[in-house]
Amino acid sequence: MEQKEEKYSVMLMPAILSVSLLTIMAPTAVAPALAAIKEAFQGISETEAKLVLTLPTLMMPLGLVAAKLTERFDKKKILLVGMFLFLVFGVGGGFVNDFGMLIAMRVMFGVGIGIMTPLSTSLIFDFVSDTNKRNKMMGYQGAVNQLGGLIFMALSGVLANISWRYSFLCYAFVVVSIIMTLLFMPTIPPVKKTVAGSKKSFNWKIYPLAFLAMMIFVCFFVVNTDLALFMAHENLGDAKDCGFALSVMRIPAIFAGIMLGWLMKNLKDWTVTIATLFMAAGYFVIAEAQSYNMIMAGCLIIGIGGGVSIPPLFTFVPRIVTPRQRTLGVAVVSMVAQLGQFVSPFYTNLFGTGTDSEDLRMRFIVATVTTIIIGLAVKILATTISPKPLQDEE
Repeated sequence: MEQKEEKYSVMLMPAILSVSLLTIMAPTAVAPALAAIKEAFQGISETEAKLVLTLPTLMMPLGLVAAKLTERFDKKKILLVGMFLFLVFGVGGGFVNDFGMLIAMRVMFGVGIGIMTPLSTSLIFDFVSDTNKRNKMMGYQGAVNQLGGLIFMALSGVLANISWRYSFLCYAFVVVSIIMTLLFMPTIPPVKKTVAGSKKSFNWKIYPLAFLAMMIFVCFFVVNTDLALFMAHENLGDAKDCGFALSVMRIPAIFAGIMLGWLMKNLKDWTVTIATLFMAAGYFVIAEAQSYNMIMAGCLIIGIGGGVSIPPLFTFVPRIVTPRQRTLGVAVVSMVAQLGQFVSPFYTNLFGTGTDSEDLRMRFIVATVTTIIIGLAVKILATTISPKPLQDEE
């Protein structure tokens, strides 16, 4: 059964949001130190060095295991296990002297992220029963995700200038989350299935929802993977200019997340569709860009759409599956959605692999068209599911 949030400490939601802040920033937090890591471990290639960033995310499927474990064990304890792995193997990466050991550390670090990510979202469903408050909290979660990216990327860059090892100290922030979880989060024992509940099958509509979430990630990451090459080819700015544009892009995403509750209350199931139209508009501006100012404008518009488009998708989960299945449902959507950042370059390459102006601009046109199609598909899917959260059969 769902918990009632008014019974618990006012610090419960900040505790949950602190976990959300960690999960998104985690894999890329040490990105500013990547060049120094490659230099420190002589003989490794650029591809091998990038494994430091990519391997943790590939552990996301473990979220499914964590979700299944909540049917037998206290969810709070499972979350604490994930955070303990996050701390030990996250910070521990900065103390190794062998690249193979660093990779092993990152794999185990990814296990911690895989446990934490779906639980951080499902906890909102556990403790917030009111739909409007839940939508508001999902918006705050999205805003915190973007804020975490801003803060920890900047902090990691400062620490990396001292030593690549120090950049791994960013992960020590999880200690704050551990303390807040221990102090303010109540235990969440597994709910025993009734006969009726055990016969309730997992609604197949969670899978198209997960696919649409992945495709939004695919489109959102096009700007991350292709902007630098495009700007260099068109002489619209250097790497520093590109990095600034991508960082500033998070600012409207933060404010958009804060306003998500109000937006969803007024736009309802059109929220994601309208958000993807903003993303499409931003990509179209970049595709037609002839100056750095146009690049900045496009990134800001994409930031608005990106900040609004993802969180509402998770609010569909309670409308598709029952409370006993929600942690697993969130895990499925989270796992598949995260694959989008890996699928993104492969998807755009289907429409052109060249490096001339026409092919580079075409990738942004592809993102423009795809986001529009995906946004409309989300609205169509919404019409086929329950307008209200489902309840367990007793």
